[in-house]
Amino acid sequence: MEIKEISVPLQGVVADYLNHEKDIQECFDYQITEESFVRRIQDLRNRQYPRQELVSHLLQYNQELNAGEKTLQNIHALLEEDTYVVVGGQQAGLLTGPLYTIHKIISILQLAKEKEASLGVRVVPVFWIAGEDHDIDEINHAFVTKNGKVKKTIFHERHLNKASASETEISIEDCKQWIEEIFKTYPETKHTKDVFRFVEECLQQSRTYVDFFAHFITKLFAHSGLILVDSHHPILRNIEVPFLKELLARYKNVQVALNDQQRVLRDLGYKPIIETKQNVVHIFMEMNGERLLLEEEEGCFICKEGMYSFSYEELIESMEDHPERFSNNVVTRPLMQEYIFPTLAFIGGPGEIAYWSELQQVFHAMDFQMPPVVPRLTISYLARDIETDLRDLQIQESEVFCEGIVTLREKWLSMQVEEPIDNQFTNAVEQIGAIHTSLQQFVQKVSPGLRDFAKKNELKIMQQLELLERTLQSDLERKYEVQLNKFRRIEHSLQPLGAPQERIWNICYYLNGYGLDFVERVMKQTFRWNGKHHIIKL
Repeated sequence: MEIKEISVPLQGVVADYLNHEKDIQECFDYQITEESFVRRIQDLRNRQYPRQELVSHLLQYNQELNAGEKTLQNIHALLEEDTYVVVGGQQAGLLTGPLYTIHKIISILQLAKEKEASLGVRVVPVFWIAGEDHDIDEINHAFVTKNGKVKKTIFHERHLNKASASETEISIEDCKQWIEEIFKTYPETKHTKDVFRFVEECLQQSRTYVDFFAHFITKLFAHSGLILVDSHHPILRNIEVPFLKELLARYKNVQVALNDQQRVLRDLGYKPIIETKQNVVHIFMEMNGERLLLEEEEGCFICKEGMYSFSYEELIESMEDHPERFSNNVVTRPLMQEYIFPTLAFIGGPGEIAYWSELQQVFHAMDFQMPPVVPRLTISYLARDIETDLRDLQIQESEVFCEGIVTLREKWLSMQVEEPIDNQFTNAVEQIGAIHTSLQQFVQKVSPGLRDFAKKNELKIMQQLELLERTLQSDLERKYEVQLNKFRRIEHSLQPLGAPQERIWNICYYLNGYGLDFVERVMKQTFRWNGKHHIIKL
């Protein structure tokens, strides 16, 4: 493996944050410098955490996943006051979801290792599985290549209620069949049987979506020391009760803080991405197997448009008696992480960084400082055959990511003819349209009854021009079929559906092609936290 770094164009909050723009930096409490991490440790030393209860739960949960000895040692280390965590999280996607989930975990592991060495304190890696999320449609699919096209393959199971991923059971046999269909789209390699057996073993040990995800990640990162947390685990929720009650007691402070911070961003020229009603409490409550967002209305707390109504005292009592019914939303989840863990740094993707910029005053409203927010590593894998295609077409890797392969393809195709095809036909349409407009005016004068016929005549002529352009384009594509197939292969590999590779493809494809130790070999590479995109040549 070889790493090449390239700069890729970014926009909005993330671009300005990576470029250290002063205005957006002020929406975060720490800059990403060594001095900031030192200051963060000093700030955390003044805080108390439920370490004993947390360690007891994490040991039990990770042991049930058959976690490695290094993970268990890291959990025990959390009992010490001078142990901190690097944390990041994601939903429990089937087969672990898109590659960026794996890249986020790699980022967590690398930053924890680096900061432990540079700061001289114990730093352990934690991955927060967003088990409370109830949007199963976001995690029940994978993308594959079928008949030369990228297609979304959905694991179809009927889920009548909005239950959390931690509680949504998964049909083992049906899911196994779905996985078999996924693997049929992969080329048969010497690794295929081992990888399928690996996945099947994880599935057989699972009852829910989160179980499947957690077993998969635990086995994949068996020797890394990674600690997994299911955010919707009932025992964890017991630990969270004091802070859930505090969130409810201070829900108005959170509302005001969010509105104020979003106003700051708008004044800076950014568009907030968290959309919420003014009366939202930012806590979910489970009723009859359905996860519902609480709202405040005339002194009461309601959900499902008033179908359920509670007093403040009733909710507090319910939190004490049935904490498993409650969960955080996008606004309060970062706060709960801050309450539970001594967080040295949070690892986030571009979308997370954007919405965390809206939470600074929300953290302050709960008497917290927002932890240092570190952008995760972004990675693309460049296979040898794709590298060969790029070389044959005389395209640099950076061009693919900066201009886009579709643009490069059209540019290349237009260079194969003396004049661009679309320009010729655009001019022809304009000229013929002008001529036909004069003809229609003449027909209107001579025989007004033929006006509609004249318009249809123009439409048919234009349709014939479109047909001629399409036919010419198809002829060119046949003529340059070999080269255009190279463009298609590059697109499917590096920019499927016009998106970054890591947002579409799944780790199983690469395990199938390169072996079960693929992720371990990626982790051995040296990455730099410079905001650049990392291309790993395979």
